[in-house]
Amino acid sequence: MQDSKEATIDIRSIFNILYKKLNIIVISTLMITIFGSIYTFFIATPTYTASTQLVAKLSESSDSNTYAGQVTGNIQMANTMNQVIVSPIILDQVQSNLGLSNDNFQSGVTATNTTNSQVITITVTYTNPYTAQKIANETAKVFSQNADKLLNVTNVSVLAEAKANTKAVSPKPKLYIAISILAGLIVGIGLALLLEALNNKVVREEDIEHIGLPMLGSTSYAKISDFNTDENGKAGKKG
Repeated sequence: MQDSKEATIDIRSIFNILYKKLNIIVISTLMITIFGSIYTFFIATPTYTASTQLVAKLSESSDSNTYAGQVTGNIQMANTMNQVIVSPIILDQVQSNLGLSNDNFQSGVTATNTTNSQVITITVTYTNPYTAQKIANETAKVFSQNADKLLNVTNVSVLAEAKANTKAVSPKPKLYIAISILAGLIVGIGLALLLEALNNKVVREEDIEHIGLPMLGSTSYAKISDFNTDENGKAGKKG
């Protein structure tokens, strides 16, 4: 029972501290939210994605057992093709064909296939939606042209060409601002508690008890006007 009461008092003390330092929490939240908004809308570079899909069809057998093994082999081959698609031997050719000034785009090119699927999705993330579209389609084209030489795969088909998507995938304003508000609250609360912890002023009886010193006495709070009133009253009586 005593422990529960002490816990309640401690929680109440924390809320009292936060209330006293509310201005610090509000200012911290506002400042970090403003900085986060400035970064989101004026500093961060928007990025866009474009995706194309292709499939490589290997030779098939009419025998069911052989066919099942070939399907498994095709899926394994798809995993290998994923690595080849994003390799410099393909992307350097894409850069040359499109006349791109640098190879920074290569880190934004990914090739994936879902589990047990031979369909490969090439996704490009870039700062320009139309350039992202061109890179995705050109990557699929260059790979199709070189698949026979590199992997002995002769039948690569493009299922869907990439289209330009003018909606940026990053930054996400709502998410960034929400994170900024949360970060501001955390920083503000942390700063408020830190300032209270560093404050060694004795203003309450509990502060004396907390540091283990004996309580010698206490005085009640009084305003200066109270003393002035008493003096004026005494002066009137003397007159």
